Amino acid sequence: MPTAMKRLSLTDGFVLAPAEGDDQDALVEHLQEREIWRNTLRIPWPYTEAHAEDWIEERIRRRDEQPKETTFAIRRADGRLIGVVGADDLDVGVSHRARIGYWLAKPYWNRGIMTEAVSRYVDYAFTELAVVRLTAEVFAWNTASARVLQKVGFVQEGRLRNHREKDGDLMDVLYFGLLRTDLEDDA
Repeated sequence: MPTAMKRLSLTDGFVLAPAEGDDQDALVEHLQEREIWRNTLRIPWPYTEAHAEDWIEERIRRRDEQPKETTFAIRRADGRLIGVVGADDLDVGVSHRARIGYWLAKPYWNRGIMTEAVSRYVDYAFTELAVVRLTAEVFAWNTASARVLQKVGFVQEGRLRNHREKDGDLMDVLYFGLLRTDLEDDA
């Protein structure tokens, strides 16, 4: 069942919108930044056109299989992709939980864009995707990403020692969780 092309508005003209075939150049440009690779679990480095093409094809395939979008491009007002937020592991209507992931192009760091994008995605996931639990993993050194999650309401539920492999080394991961009821209790 094809997904309706959902767009979620953010401030200053930024939006969350589905990934598209013409996002390949932006993906390759932004993901050459080694610091993004260092802070993410699954983005390869160096990032190639083939990686971008595969990722876009997977997003389109998932969009065709799911009743609703699960992963969004973060876009500037002119439509250019500058990041991503989503839950690639979510089967809408089947799973009650999802693990979110995100990245943002380095020129846009420290402007509150990612905090707003994650917050907007959390609202969408709880209301439109009917999940009751969201989780996220961040490398222990990635304090900026941990702060984003905490600002949105996630609680650090643990530290998983030597949990992920990165460039041949085992890394500690901070594990975060958020329940829909956590946000309802705050209302």
